[in-house]
Amino acid sequence: MSFSPDAHLPGLFTASLDAFVSGCAVSPDGGTAAYALGDGSLVLFDTATGETHRVTVHAGAAQCLAAAPQGFLTGGDDGRAMLTRPDGETAELAAFPGQWIEHAAASADGRVLAVSCGKAVVLFDGETLTPSVLPELPATVGGLAASPDGRALAAAHNDGVRVWAPPRPGAPGNAFDGPGSNLTLVFSPDGTKMACATQDKSVRVYDLEQAAGYLLEGYPAKVRCLSFSPDGNTLWTGGEQAFVGWPVDAATDPAAREALVFGAFEHGLLGAVAAHPALPLVAGGFDGGVVFLGSPERKGAAPLLVLENRRVTCLSWSADGRRLVGGGDSGAAFCMDMAG
Repeated sequence: MSFSPDAHLPGLFTASLDAFVSGCAVSPDGGTAAYALGDGSLVLFDTATGETHRVTVHAGAAQCLAAAPQGFLTGGDDGRAMLTRPDGETAELAAFPGQWIEHAAASADGRVLAVSCGKAVVLFDGETLTPSVLPELPATVGGLAASPDGRALAAAHNDGVRVWAPPRPGAPGNAFDGPGSNLTLVFSPDGTKMACATQDKSVRVYDLEQAAGYLLEGYPAKVRCLSFSPDGNTLWTGGEQAFVGWPVDAATDPAAREALVFGAFEHGLLGAVAAHPALPLVAGGFDGGVVFLGSPERKGAAPLLVLENRRVTCLSWSADGRRLVGGGDSGAAFCMDMAG
C-alpha cells in the first residue's frame, strides 16, 4: 500500500490502494496528500518524508473528501462526517444514522466546512466545529462547493442552486434557477462565478454579481468534472474525448462563446480535470487511466503518466501548484512533484 518512487519519472510516487478512490486532496500547507477510498479508509501520504498511513474513518465507503487547515473532511455511507488530521487523529463531527453523506466542501482558509445529507446541508463552525443544519432544500443535494475565500457556500439540487453568502446558521440562502437535475458544482477562484454540471449533458454558468446564468451544451456524455482557470476566465470541463475550455469572461457574449478543444484522446472520455492554480496549465484524467497535462497556449496536451485503472476518478493540485495528486476506480493512485 505504501507509495513508491517511480523508477523512470522523477518526482512521481505511485501506490495500489486496493479500493475505489472516491476523492483526493492536498492539505493547504502542501505537507499531506489524502485519498478517500471505497472501503471507508483514508490514506495519508507525507509529501516530505514519503511515509504512508491508512486510517479507517467510515464503516462503509468514504463518499467525499475536502481539505482544510483543520484537517481532511470526509463523509460516508455510514452517515458520519469525520475530520482527520494529517497525523491520523480522527474526530466525528456529526452523525446521521441510516443516511449517506455524499458531498463535502471546505474553503481554503477553513472558514467554511460543510457536508450534505439528503436534502440538508450541515455547516460546521470554523473554530469550534459545531454543526448547524441549514434550512432543508426542496430536493436532494447533487453537488456542494465553497468559494475559496469562504464568503459563499452553494448546493446544487433539482431545478436550482442555493447559495449562502455568507454561510451562517439559519440563513435561508438565495435561490438560483436551474431546470433539471444539477450535479457537480464549483466556484471560480475569486468567487464571482459558479458552474454546475447537469444530468442532461450540459453545464450551467452563473455570474453571481449579475445574478444571471447561461448554458454550455453539445457534450456527448454527462459532464462529471469542472475546474476554473486561475484567472476565472476559462471553465474546463469533462464529458468529451478531449480537453474542453469555455471562455466565461464578462466580455464574451454568451451566445457567441466557442470552446477551445485540444488534446483529443480516442480511447476514452475526460473524467477528471484540474486547472493549475497559478500557471496556464490543466491536468486531465481519461478513461484507461491516462493523465495528460495540457497547455491552452499551445493548444496541445502530452501524457504525463498512466495508472492501472479503467478510469481516473479524481485529480487535485496543491495550493502552490507544485504537486498533482490523483486516483482511479481500480485503486491506483499517485502524487507527482512537478519540481522533480
